[in-house]
Amino acid sequence: MIEFRKNAIFSSIFIVSITIALSAFCDIAYIYTLCGLSAWAAFGHLITLDDDMPGEWSNPEGDKALWRNSLVAMAIKFMIFITLAVTLLSFPSLAQYGG
Repeated sequence: MIEFRKNAIFSSIFIVSITIALSAFCDIAYIYTLCGLSAWAAFGHLITLDDDMPGEWSNPEGDKALWRNSLVAMAIKFMIFITLAVTLLSFPSLAQYGG
């Protein structure tokens, strides 16, 4: 559980840093950066999902819990991406912030 918290903290710091940096130096709105990063995480997980299947590269001992946790994590990533995309499409004025 402690490792999960450390990963969550470092991931959050990375996302905030990238969002602010792209806004400050490249004039990209916050919502576009957040959508891009969430899409990258979701589709990257989808592309490498087969590695977590029982008996595959990341799961050679065939642990079903690891496979289920990977599916849940991917579902959460896609829900975040879809939520951000729907929010952007519903409120296009969000593109004014940042950048």
